[in-house]
Formats: sequence, structure tokens, C-alpha cells
Amino acid sequence: MKVVTTFHPASSVVDSLKFRLKDEQPSEFLVVAKPNRLDIYALHPEGLRHQQGLDIWGRIRVIRAVPVSSGSSISLLVLTDHPEPELIFLSFTVNDAGITVTKYLSLSERSARPAEFCHTLLVDPFGDVAVVSAYTGKLKVVVLDRNGRYDRDFDASITELNLLDITFVSTHPKMYILAMMHIDYQQRLQLLTRDLSIVDLQLSTLPSPLLPSLTVPGKLFSTAMDDDGTPAIIHIPSQDSDDDDFQGGILIIGGRKIMLYDFVDVETQMKRESRRKRADKKKTTGDAEASAKEKGIEWKKRKPRAAVEWPWAEVTAWCLVDYKKQKYLIGDRYGKLALLSINLSGGTTLTLMALGETSASTTLTYLDNQVFYNGSHFGSSQLLQITTTPSSALDAPTLPVPSTILTISPNALNSYVSGRNNDGPCHIVVGIGSYITELESFNNLAPILDAVLVDTDGSGQNEIVTCSGGRSTGTIKVIRSGADFSEKATVLGLGNVTHIWPLKVMYSAPDYAHVVVSTLQETHVFRFDNASSISSIDGDKNIGFITDLPTIAVSNVVRRTLNAEKKSDYADSSYVIQVVSKGLLLLEYDPGVRQYTRVGELWTLEKFADPGKEGLWKGREIVAASINASQVVLALNWGRVVLLTLNDKRFIKLKERNFVHNNRDAEISAVSCLPQDPAKDFTFNIVVGFWTSKHVEILSLRPKDGTMPTIATTPVFPSAPRSLLLYNFTSDDSKFSNVHLLVGLTDGSIASFVYRNDQLLDQKLVSIGSLPVTMRSCRIGTRQTVLACGSRTAILFWEKERLMYSPLILKDVTAAAELSTSAYPSSIVLANSDGLVVGNVNNFDKLHIRSIPLGLNNPLRVTHIPALRVFAVACRCITPARIGDLEDIRGSIHVFDDISFNKLGHFNLEPGEEPTSLLSFTTNSGSYLCVAAVTLEDEDTEASKGRIFILEMTSNTSQVNVSVVTSYDVKGCPYALISVNSMIAAAVNSMVIVFKMDTGNGNMIMTKTATWNHNYLVTSLASRGDVILLGDAISSISMLRLEDNRLHLIARDYGPLWPTCVELMSNSTLIGANSEYNLYTFSLQKSGMRQLLERDGNYFLGDLVNKFLPGTLSSQEVSLDAPMQPQQLFFTSAGLIGVIIDLADDLALDLTGLQRNLSNYIQKQNGPDHSKYRTPKNVRGRSDADASSFGFLDGDFLERFLQFVGNPHALKRIMDGQSEPEKLKISADRIQKVLESMQSMH
Repeated sequence: MKVVTTFHPASSVVDSLKFRLKDEQPSEFLVVAKPNRLDIYALHPEGLRHQQGLDIWGRIRVIRAVPVSSGSSISLLVLTDHPEPELIFLSFTVNDAGITVTKYLSLSERSARPAEFCHTLLVDPFGDVAVVSAYTGKLKVVVLDRNGRYDRDFDASITELNLLDITFVSTHPKMYILAMMHIDYQQRLQLLTRDLSIVDLQLSTLPSPLLPSLTVPGKLFSTAMDDDGTPAIIHIPSQDSDDDDFQGGILIIGGRKIMLYDFVDVETQMKRESRRKRADKKKTTGDAEASAKEKGIEWKKRKPRAAVEWPWAEVTAWCLVDYKKQKYLIGDRYGKLALLSINLSGGTTLTLMALGETSASTTLTYLDNQVFYNGSHFGSSQLLQITTTPSSALDAPTLPVPSTILTISPNALNSYVSGRNNDGPCHIVVGIGSYITELESFNNLAPILDAVLVDTDGSGQNEIVTCSGGRSTGTIKVIRSGADFSEKATVLGLGNVTHIWPLKVMYSAPDYAHVVVSTLQETHVFRFDNASSISSIDGDKNIGFITDLPTIAVSNVVRRTLNAEKKSDYADSSYVIQVVSKGLLLLEYDPGVRQYTRVGELWTLEKFADPGKEGLWKGREIVAASINASQVVLALNWGRVVLLTLNDKRFIKLKERNFVHNNRDAEISAVSCLPQDPAKDFTFNIVVGFWTSKHVEILSLRPKDGTMPTIATTPVFPSAPRSLLLYNFTSDDSKFSNVHLLVGLTDGSIASFVYRNDQLLDQKLVSIGSLPVTMRSCRIGTRQTVLACGSRTAILFWEKERLMYSPLILKDVTAAAELSTSAYPSSIVLANSDGLVVGNVNNFDKLHIRSIPLGLNNPLRVTHIPALRVFAVACRCITPARIGDLEDIRGSIHVFDDISFNKLGHFNLEPGEEPTSLLSFTTNSGSYLCVAAVTLEDEDTEASKGRIFILEMTSNTSQVNVSVVTSYDVKGCPYALISVNSMIAAAVNSMVIVFKMDTGNGNMIMTKTATWNHNYLVTSLASRGDVILLGDAISSISMLRLEDNRLHLIARDYGPLWPTCVELMSNSTLIGANSEYNLYTFSLQKSGMRQLLERDGNYFLGDLVNKFLPGTLSSQEVSLDAPMQPQQLFFTSAGLIGVIIDLADDLALDLTGLQRNLSNYIQKQNGPDHSKYRTPKNVRGRSDADASSFGFLDGDFLERFLQFVGNPHALKRIMDGQSEPEKLKISADRIQKVLESMQSMH
């Protein structure tokens, strides 16, 4: 059983809108729709502030607000996409209710054909009626009540089958007129209006007299009618200041010209109505010739009232700017943005002003004060402001315009407006520089076409590198998980630092005043002076700290005295204890000289020997030490642990113990005496780790007989302990349930145990690299944390009732400690190869996304070449062209450094070639890159020409040289490349071809060794050992085995699966995704002498998966009794990164029952049907063959159970189910623990 969870949510933006609530403050809001979520932001002077969010079970297509006057709430309508479209009614209020769902209206029809061009939702300007276009030849009309909520609905048939766009042109309440643009049966673009009657429940059969059917010049529009190529129509109402002959009209955008057609005036409408009646009469009398003449007059072309050239690519978004509806922002598919101004007084003028370039727009929403929101699918969404003067790119035209189109400058426009120049009615204004300023950017990973999971620095911390973006915003995204660190100060020139300790003037002082730093050879002391300056204290080594030796431990301590009852009293003090290998030193802070001075001489080890046993202490030295407020624990060589305390400036030995393992002295690697009760100055337990036995023991200090017995022992670790902490992660002294034993190992791992009732439970292991781990307790703000340093740095903290690990995105950190001064509050101090760094840590578990912009070079495939420490990226560059003009397409390979992402190399493909796949490999002679490319010729229905070639890559200090060493032409498109048995397998149209690299004569030659040609269109490949998995895009999947240079069929699935992406999880199990947004798994089963592929999982994801990767990004803890394990990452076109988690069988059964009960409970609370949503679907909706999903569980949905933990009534209903058989056998506490553990995996 697999669990599907979300690591990074979908970030593509599909729609947005602004609304206002009069009686609320703030009163203006922005709604942003992502594919499966709505987010509402309040508009504040300082920017956008997130207000509410709601997950939507469906692919959001359109959102609309119902313009009903209400001071405190508003109705929102959400239209979801096929295969099961739905209209969701929402109500939003600012109070605690937030967003609530008031109704789900299903629009799904099994027999109807989905609308090809126009899948949209529109709302009457007066809020009475909503119209949905989802299926061909039919509109769903929804009548709304006075609150903007659902009242009733009906279907209205239309004869316009190929509908391109639709809009309301109503000018009065209760009068509903729809303007429609469509392609008729003669392939002509037609624009017309029809009356909508909610009484007769239908549209008028004849066009409305307001705008009879007219033909629009089709040559002005793109022949590729897709989401980007369809034109849009906008209603332009008449205003009092307009010319008398303008009664309103339709603006058509999306073609080579922007055209304004005006409505028919009342007198002409009457004439047309009279002409129509005459034609009807002649039809009844049989006068066919006169009827045809009247029809010819009706089809006579009308000229637009005004038109202006559109010099850029297809329009993808537009929005209204002013309340008069005469200014519009228009954006094209490459992010070119312009302002259209319509002047209807004193003649009609269309003025198109170039503003600048943005991310490719999918939605535009004007907010206020020249600020607007630009939502994008192919780039980062932006909050932008229009400026009156150029703000950037001051040496280039605002936007490029073809030389054949006449433009004017802003100054010339001013001259025209003032009456000094009058060349024509319409203008395109292009200045110098961009008139757009970015105020805020919202990161977007969509669309993710390819990805790799790599550890570039060898630290064990993976990062994801994706091919993201498109059009004018192609981007490589580098994704890492970890905490934020902001640098505040540095101390340079200090190397080989092993430990750092902050010190206070007094033990109870609120801030630290000094830092002691130990290197491999010596000790340094630094003081924090006034303001933010840091100075080194040289001092006299005979009266202060021992600085010519490395320090093992140093700490502030309290003053301990015995009262009359011979019990310890603790008082604040300025004492500090320093431990070096030779002994201990007591120091006291002298405020006169602002330094620490010695109290007495060095306490050597011989001073602690019992009378007559001095010889047992000779030759020993301190190898490890730990200090708390009143206790000192020393670990000596040859396996001795000594417990000391300070009593009136004298060290007193309290206890000692010798350790022997296998008849030999047990060498001690680390000790710790950190109190588990933060309110106490002492501890009852100390922890000891050992080098040779590789285990840890917890000793008790409670016995009064001077012994320190072992009360808990860990299992043997893979490597020796290097640092220890028995740590309470909460400051509440009454709560000890989260005391953990943490063990930093020499192999770069951290072992953790829950310590409860003198027992060590729930052992887990997490790796932070390969170097020995040192740990320090650290209080950051109000949080109790642990800083762990190895190959990389990690922060351990307590959150959601579990121990969390978060990497700190810093390298080469050798030591760390907390620090809090007046200049650097709630900070930490780190040591690296350059010196000390002081800074703040925030956002403990933040996802860090780094962008490497490539512009028009859209990344398609990426691969990592470890031997050269570079990434190779295959790109396609499409030069923007005006609508209807040919676009120039070029392919190239870019080589980047895998750390800095500096460009190191470049290779251009042949003209007309596009890269389709990359595969890197290394031989004894060097590193190579195999590239698959296709040549697409005009009017080709199927690719017939491609090639596979090998690039040799050689590196020098600053660049990577790339050259072709061999090439092989293929008759088709090589969609995919994989490595199998040191050979290369390529998917070429319907074939799989296996190549062997022959380097016998010193030259590399590609030799075809095996072929497989029993499919239709192989677009995806995966391999594991000698097994090859292929996905046939118009059929299903097959498993092959490469043996003796031949491909043999293992098994295949014969069902209509339409796979888009496949991956092998083992030699007998696979996972894949198809074009209907489903996930599926298969396993290889034996049936007699045959092997069959049995589908054991099917699940509707709701997004198109483009890539599967084995592994996980986060620092994954491994529990010895873990019932689940993350197995795969997957990446979608909407920017979602998901995690597939493998479940143990017994837990899978329990969680399946939980999902069923949770779904039933939410559905009874008027929520959506989760089971119905996750049921696998095809192009016509749910299949009768799949009643529900199986083999997968929805992890995000299961984690909703945690919301009900504090609600006993809801919790009981979920646990009990609807009947006795549905009652869960697993406890709620166990479910909570499992789900919290699941959350840590994504």
C-alpha cells in the first residue's frame, strides 16, 4: 500500500479576481486560484497579507465573484475542470467563519462532448444569473438568489458548437443578453448576441437585434486554436460622455488587430426586425430568390468601428483598469504587457501603450493605485506597479515591435492629445525603458518537465534540480529544505576551530559577554564590547585563561555552599571553570579590568587521588568533560569517569567509576551531564560514550554509596559516539515525556532515543553527512533546540509533539553555540574555515528555492555528471513572433557548475532540431553525454527524422569543452534514453533500440545490438538491472529483459492506460501516471508458466505527472521499527512535488479504515465526497470498472485527522465509523503518532 502526500503544493496560478466588502476593514481582497486551492489576500498599504485559504478537490478552471451588494460577505463561484466538472458555491466573511462551501453542483455528463475551446464561467453584471460553458452545444444556466447563492439551474442548447468565447452584454437588470464568438460550419469566425430567458428556460433561436451575426476576419487570428490562441470578447458599455452614436459594443482581442464593433442602434434594430419579418413571409410564400437576397444582406461583412494593430504574440490574459471600462491591461504569451485605452468622445480612438515585460500571464487583476497582480503558470507570479516614468531597461525600447508597424513615442502622443498633431485615430505608443516595477514575487515551480535528485557537495543533504518555467521565463530551480540563517557579524582569520562556548559576567546574567574558542592547538577569548564590536582579549596567560592549550570544556557555574542542615545552597556567581587535558582551572570575572582572573592554581588530576593511590592517577589526562551549573564530569583515558563539584573555591571529588570492556580499559569518547530539569542546577544522570564498544550508557547519581550504576544502555552503533546529550526539548519542568538521548556518531549520523522511566525507546537514525557529529544545546528565541555539526549543520527541535530535524544551509561548520547579547539577541555563533560567524536562525523547516533564469531558453531535460561536477541542461528556444508569423525554434545544450551554476559550456543543435532526452555516462576514457534530438518538419503529422549523438565533455579550470564524437540517425523521434547493462536504450516512435558503445579502435562508435518493435508510440522508459519498462502513450506498459543482446518480453498490460511517465520501484513492481491524471502501480505475478502484470493500485491525483524519482529530499530519520518509508518523489506540470510513502501491511489496513471513516464523517458535515474524488477517471469521468481508488491512500487527507484530536465528539464518531465492522481497532494515540511521523516525511 502506498500513501500519496504533498511535499511542495502546486504553485501555478490559473485565475484571480478582486472584490470589496464595504462594511469590513480591510475592505479590499484579492483571490488567487491555483489548480487545487484558493487563497484570499487582504490588500494593505504595505502589500498583500494572506487572509484565508481553502483546498479544492478538483482542478480549478475559473473563479468569479457574484456582484451582490452585501457589506460583510460575498459569494464566490469556482468552476472545476474535466473529466468531472463541478460548480462550487463559496461564501467568504472576514470573521472566524472564513471561506465556507454552500453548495456543490455537479456538471458532469457521461455522453456529452467536452467543450473544445471555451470552458468558462461568467456571471451577470447584476448578480442574477451565472452561465457555464463546459460541453459542446450546451450551456448550464444557474439562477442565483438575492444573496448570490444557488436557486435553480437549467440547460440551454446552442447551435454554436465551436464556441470560442462568451460574455454578458446586459445593460439593465432582468435583461440577459449573451455575446458569443464561434467558428461556424464554414470555418468562419462569427460574432453574435442571443437573448437569455430564465422564464422560458432557453436562449433565443435567432440572434438578438443588438448585434446580429457578423463575420470577423479569420486571417487576423492564430490557426492554433488552443488556450492561448483563442480570441476573447469584452463588453464595452456606453457612458454619458461618449459620442451619441455609440450605444455600446464588443471589443475583440487575441488577433493581429484589436477591433471594436459597436452595437446596432435602435433605429437600425427596427429596420432589421422589419427585414427579418419580410424574409419570413417570403419563405412561407416560396419566394426563394428574394429570401436568398435577404440572407446575403444579412451576411454582409461589417467593418469595426475602430481597430489598432497588436504587434505581439497571442493574448493570454487581460483585465479592466478603470470603472468606465475603457482601459485594459493586456498580456501576451511571452509576458509582453500593454495598456489599451479607448476614447469614445469626439471620435473613436484606440491607443495601445507598451508597458514592459513580465512573467507570461495567465491572469491579470488590477488592484489600486497603478498596482496589479500578474498570475503565471510559466513563471513567478508578481505584484507589479505601473510607473509614470521608465524604471528599468533604460537603454532599450519598452517592447520590441516589428518594423512594418508604425509606432509613436510618448511625447508624440502628448502632442496628439494636446491637438498639435493628428495623424490618425489609433496609435501604438512605444517609449524607452520599462514602465513596470516589481513589488513582490511569488515563487512558482510550474511546469516541472524534468528533475534530478543529487547530493552535489557530498554532505548527504539532497537537493532537487528541476527544469521549470517556459516561454520567456525558462528557469532551473534548485530546491533544498532547511532553516534560514542570516549573517550579522564575522571574525575572520581563525581556523581549525573545534569548540565554542559563550560566557556571561554572572551565571544568571541575561546576556553573554564573552566567547571562548578552542582550536586544535590553543584557546582564544573574545569580548563583546559596546554596540556590536567584538574584540580579542590577549590578557596575561599566567593570571587568566589557559590559552596555549586547547580547551575541552568551559562554563559559568553557581556558588555552592552547605547550609546548617548540610544541604546545598546555590547562589549566583561570577565563577567560570575551564577544563584542559592537564586539569581544571577556576576563574572569576573582574569587572574592573573586564576580564576573567584565576582563583588559585591549576587543579591537576593527582589532587583528586585518594591517600595512598596517587599512582593510579599518574599518566592520566582528561579526554572529555561536561559542566553544568554545579557539577563537573571528567572522562580520563583508560576508562575512568570522575564526578566533581565546587565547594567554596575548591573542587571536591564526589564519585568515580572505572569501565572495563572485554578485560580491557574502556576508552571513553564523550560525556554529558546536562540537567533534564531546566529549573535545577544539577542532574541525577550522566551519559558516557565509548570508542571501542561503540555504545552509550546512562549512569545514575542517586545512590548514596558513592557508586554510579548503569541504568540504561544503548545497542551497539555503526560507529563510535562522538558527542552526547540527554536533553529535554521543553522548558516546562513538569513535562519529561520528550526527554531524548541524542548521540552524535563519527560516521556523520545522529541516533535518538526517547528516554522514559529509565528506558531507551523508539531508536531513530538520521544522517547529516560523513564527518563526526558534535552537538550543543541551544535556546533560540523561546525554543529549546540542539545544534549538530558534521559535514553539514542541522537543528533539532520539538514541534507537533515529535522531534524534528532541519538542515541549516551552511557548509563547513565545525562548531556552534548559542549567543544572545544586546547587539545580537537570540543568535548563534558558528565556526567555519574562515573564522566565526554570528547570525540569526529563523523558519526552522523552510523550503529554499533558488532560481537560475534562462529566459527564452526553456529547459526540457537535466542530468548530473558527477565526474565533472556539472549539470547538463537541454533547452529549446522559441523566438517570439507576432500572431500568424513563423516562430524560430532552436535547440541547445547548456553546462552549469553544480554548486555555483555558472555557465561552463554550450552546444548548439542543428537548425530545426529539438532535444528530447539526455543521458550521462562515464567510461575509462572520460565523461560523455548522450543526446536525443528530433527534427520537426512543416506539416509533419508524425516525426520521421531524429538522431542520437554522443558528446565528449572535457573540463579545464573555467569551462567545459563539448564536442560530438559519434552520431546515429533514426527514423522517428527518440523520446527517451536509459542506461541498461552498460548500454543505451532509446525509445524511437514505436521501437526500442539498444546501442552498444564500441571504443575498440580509440574512436567511439554506436552499434545497434537489439530492437523491439511491438508497440505504437513509446514515449517513456525506465530500467533496473537488465529489466526495461516502457510506456506506450496510446496503449499501456510492457516489461522487457535484455539478455544475450536480445530484448525479451516479460509481461505487458493490454488495457487502455495512456501512460505519460513510468518508473521501476523494483524488478517486479512499477509506478506510473497517465494523461487522465491518475497514478497506478503494477506488480509482476506468475500464472502457471506465464508472468502477468497485475494492477494493484489506481488513484486519481488530479495533476499530470512528468517525472518520478526514487528517494527523498528531507533528512530522513530511520526508525528501527518504522512502519512506513518514503520511496518516490513525483513532479507535476502544476509545480507540485509529491512523495510516495510505502506502508507496512498491518498499518495500511488501519489507515484504509481511517480514510473511509474520515471521508464519511466529512461528507455528513456537508463536505465533498473524498472517495468519489479519488476514484480513477478517464476522459469521460469515472469508469464503471473502477468503483473507487485502491492501492493508494491520500496522505494529505489522512492528516486532517489531527484537526479533530482536540474534539472528543468528532474523534469518537470517526473512530467508531457508521457500524460495528467499521470501528477502528487502532487507537487514536497510535494514529496520531503515525500521522505525525508521516508529516515529517514531506
